Amino acid sequence: MDTLTLAILAAGLSSRYGAAKSLDPVGPDGESLLDYAVYDALASGFGAIGLVVRRVTEDALRRRIEKRFGRALPVSYVRQELWPLPGGRRPPSARMKPWGTGHAVLRLAALAPGPFAVANGDDFYGRSSYARLAESLSADPTGATFHLIGFRLGTTLSEHGGVSRAICDVDGSGRLVGLEEVLGIEAAEEGALLGRTVDEKRRILQPDSLVSMGLWGFTPAVFPLLEQRFADFLEQHGDDPAREFLLSDAVGEMVGSGAADVRVHPSEEPWFGMTYRDDRARVEAHIAALVEQGEYPESLRHAMRPVDPRVTEADDDTDEDQDDGSPDEPIEVDQIIGSVEPDEPVKPGEPVEPDQPDGSEAPDEPGTPDVPEDPEAPEDPETPETPELPGPQDWIG
Repeated sequence: MDTLTLAILAAGLSSRYGAAKSLDPVGPDGESLLDYAVYDALASGFGAIGLVVRRVTEDALRRRIEKRFGRALPVSYVRQELWPLPGGRRPPSARMKPWGTGHAVLRLAALAPGPFAVANGDDFYGRSSYARLAESLSADPTGATFHLIGFRLGTTLSEHGGVSRAICDVDGSGRLVGLEEVLGIEAAEEGALLGRTVDEKRRILQPDSLVSMGLWGFTPAVFPLLEQRFADFLEQHGDDPAREFLLSDAVGEMVGSGAADVRVHPSEEPWFGMTYRDDRARVEAHIAALVEQGEYPESLRHAMRPVDPRVTEADDDTDEDQDDGSPDEPIEVDQIIGSVEPDEPVKPGEPVEPDQPDGSEAPDEPGTPDVPEDPEAPEDPETPETPELPGPQDWIG
């Protein structure tokens, strides 16, 4: 079976929060929620990490991850930009934000050849949630059965304002029947919760309702299903500069049409995240409590730095002895807006060809002429063996 990949969505604008909240330090050694997602996934059987980024934030993310975890972390990057689009369509000139979470997952097609999980970089899901997905995906790595970790609505609220949640309709066998987006959910009287639907209808909800918080498990069978629905979305809404192709909407339509089977796995883990800046103190308190209980080490960077045989001590500028202790580089919202250049997935260390002035792709290098083989030429020297790189079992003790 192909390696399980955790894909972390880190291309969003976080406009309400005001910065790239997935990188905001909330742990005792400056860890972010993205760092804890990586740690939990590797501890649960995932063998590779993929980050969906934007061109303007990729360099900062790369530097930050190398600084914290070294170069041996099995991570790749794929860019989510506004184009190219199916059929040669161009995005509307007023569009600034990415096309949405459904489009972000489509960008993973070249990065995740096997089963993969999708997580938001600014949410904390808990290790058992990742372990449940790893187990389910390993049992059926190629079929059209997908997976969703459901959380109790009452545990996902903010004390500082209303939240939007996708409410799960689940049948008696644990299959997803549908998803309903409810906006502005807040506590009401007598323990109930109050929100409104997208068409502004009042909705009363119960705290134990299951909701999607964006932690999914997929196989490659999802890509053609998403491609078809993204093309339909562009036909209907492609000229709207604000409309997004949401993963929850796309999966809900797949389920409703019978194109996919989604199993919902309830989690009792304490989900938490940062919708508003004032939520950060609560997240820091949760992390501190988990570290105090021994669930996490006091420093993830010290717990996740295996020796990389490709890097010598002399040229490893990510070594902790050379870390000047400066805070990780913040990424503000105004850094993220405005990049619309297309690109293919980029792996660590892979060079990126510059675009031409007219926006076209850089031309291929001239071919090398064939050289006839010299029968008297000496044999090539032996190629040194490629050093064995750390595997998932080497990361988490």
